[in-house]
Amino acid sequence: MTQRYLTIEEQLSIPMVGSPAISPDGLKLAYTIRRADWDENRYVLSIVVFDIESGLSLNISNDELDCSLPSWSADSRRLAFLQKSGSEGKNELMIFDFERKHTFKLLTFEQEISQIKWSMKGDGIFLVASSPESETQKKRKENYGEFEYIDEEPKNNSLFFVYLERALKKYCQRFRLPKGLREEETLFDRLTDGKDFHIDSICLSPDGEYVALFAPPTSDVNDFDKAKVMLFRTADSTTRELPVKYPRGISFSPDSKRLACILPSDSDPWFDSGVIEIIDLADLSKKRIDNTLDLSFEMIEWTDRGLFVSWIEDSTISLGIFNENGQFERLTSREEFIQVFSVTPEGGHIAIVRATDAESPELYLDGKRISNISRANDKEMSVKKERLSWTSYDGTKIHGILNLPVDFDSTKSYPLVALVHGGPTWTALAARVRSNYYPVEQLVQKGVLVLEPNYRGSEGYGRDFRRLNYRNLGKGDYEDVVSGIDFLVEKGIVDSERVGVMGWSQGGYISAFCATYGNRFKAASVGAGISNWMTYHVNTDIHEFCHRYLGDNPWNDPAVYHETSPISYVKNATTPTLIQHGDADTRVPVPNAFELYQGFREMNVPVRLAIFKGMGHGASKPGVHRAIMAQNLAWFSHYLLGEPLEDNLKFAQ
Repeated sequence: MTQRYLTIEEQLSIPMVGSPAISPDGLKLAYTIRRADWDENRYVLSIVVFDIESGLSLNISNDELDCSLPSWSADSRRLAFLQKSGSEGKNELMIFDFERKHTFKLLTFEQEISQIKWSMKGDGIFLVASSPESETQKKRKENYGEFEYIDEEPKNNSLFFVYLERALKKYCQRFRLPKGLREEETLFDRLTDGKDFHIDSICLSPDGEYVALFAPPTSDVNDFDKAKVMLFRTADSTTRELPVKYPRGISFSPDSKRLACILPSDSDPWFDSGVIEIIDLADLSKKRIDNTLDLSFEMIEWTDRGLFVSWIEDSTISLGIFNENGQFERLTSREEFIQVFSVTPEGGHIAIVRATDAESPELYLDGKRISNISRANDKEMSVKKERLSWTSYDGTKIHGILNLPVDFDSTKSYPLVALVHGGPTWTALAARVRSNYYPVEQLVQKGVLVLEPNYRGSEGYGRDFRRLNYRNLGKGDYEDVVSGIDFLVEKGIVDSERVGVMGWSQGGYISAFCATYGNRFKAASVGAGISNWMTYHVNTDIHEFCHRYLGDNPWNDPAVYHETSPISYVKNATTPTLIQHGDADTRVPVPNAFELYQGFREMNVPVRLAIFKGMGHGASKPGVHRAIMAQNLAWFSHYLLGEPLEDNLKFAQ
């Protein structure tokens, strides 16, 4: 069999493992598998449980329904999870009983559930879910139709508690008694009312006495910088605020007497790397573990071994442990990309989803591979990912990833496309993690190299590097991308006359800037990108972004908004550009796409605008991902390789 690269359809059909959850006794591992359902044009999540002693895996969910959020009971005998069913996507709280080998529906919940945590005492299940509609809102809708007062009616999440014994009793009664003969009991209580704060996530104390709430004032993403940590006491349902500012992650100590938080070391939660602060819950005294590595840590779990954290560094995500004295132990290498994690309370068992340059994401437990997803494609070729660095025009050192064919010839000159990541505080990954938006493998198969630059502002290179794009968006990014291309041209492996650029979100913005600010590119693709910071600022759901990166609003400082907006340079544009955008995008609203499209049209620059109906800031359907990738492959194949454009776009079979 002749080896070849994956097609777009094969790539999107690769299952994805996620959400690992080790049982407290360390004997079972639950996780999700996401598959593409091409008949229904959707992705479906299933729940699988791996038994460590037998080595067998069991699918405990319905493959026709979307299932997620696995959570273990404290005794490891039951697993709770969320199931979406029916055309309306009803929220069903499901239980798998390992003694009876039986899955059943505990209850149907009207509100959207975002987190499930089994009570440490085993008497019930905590849910983070949207607050129910008030009677006033119901009556208003009946009398006047649907409308809302923007910024005045936040849709906050509340904390709920499902009483296990009552819910099980009701479940059993359906098989024993007619409805008219059953006792009716309240199956759950709403523990917070959603009026004073929104609950984004929760953490439970091991002794079952407390629930720590990560609580912004409202569900508005602009309010998340003002989040508080609220401590809910289960015995009397009282809540108190803990003295912390700008928390980013929380976890209880194994003895339940302290709470660890990741906080910024100064007053800048957007750019600061952060420190770990430990609060004694008895007297609220604090102890700080300084971050000497200048990397942005994310809290995972406080175990008997120490505080497990993850962080982005040099094109990968790593895993490590801090002890209370600030000593640090790295658990994974620079060559491993760790996607998601789970650890047991004592820290003796670790589950991770890991990828490397040689292996696609797979699930590992204590170093042993559990999943075997890449087996179906083990005869297919995959691009080689090479780390590289270069110097931008202002002397800044920039890092990135170069995607190469397996038969790369350093004596040849190749066409190239720069793939710019979003964020900006994200990173290009040096691992076999395939994109759902951009056809990297398919371009490489056609002989096109793909450069992924970690431009200024990217995560993984320290606080000062993250701040380099402050009031310098666009121009600094452009120079980082173009200097990387110049570096490869000087090495003789890239043809300077056949270079393109593509990206989504912030990457789409940088692609738009590249398409208007200079004439280096023969083709560009702008996915959900900003064309005008003024247009973005007044339409987006995250106005704070402009304040943090541009320093002020457009009325006080119109100059910086003008200088950093791609549309300001559209009169100079010559780059044929594909624009892709969702008409339901609230993060980068669709007027950005139409503004850039009209600018290119009036400047007589080749442009094509694809509007995806009902799509938000990102695609969630395999068919839409397929269209986005196929459009990009056709666009660059035409403008860089000379292939007919229309023939390439006829993929509707």
